[in-house]
Amino acid sequence: MIENISRYVKLLRKYNKLETEYETLKEEVKNDCFRILLEKIGEPLELKRLRGENRRLRTINKNLKNELKLSTKK
Repeated sequence: MIENISRYVKLLRKYNKLETEYETLKEEVKNDCFRILLEKIGEPLELKRLRGENRRLRTINKNLKNELKLSTKK
């Protein structure tokens, strides 16, 4: 009888520990998914900014190449 109670208590402790670990893991996954979601939402804004910057830099590069061509011809 005492062995059964002792075994039950051990299993109950193990169950409680596993339940706590499960809840912790569940919260971590939820936080990670939320972070990834926020990153994905922010991507279009970042892409738009980078495209604008790329366009601006290509224009500057083109102008500088034209100036270099003109200066080398003279």
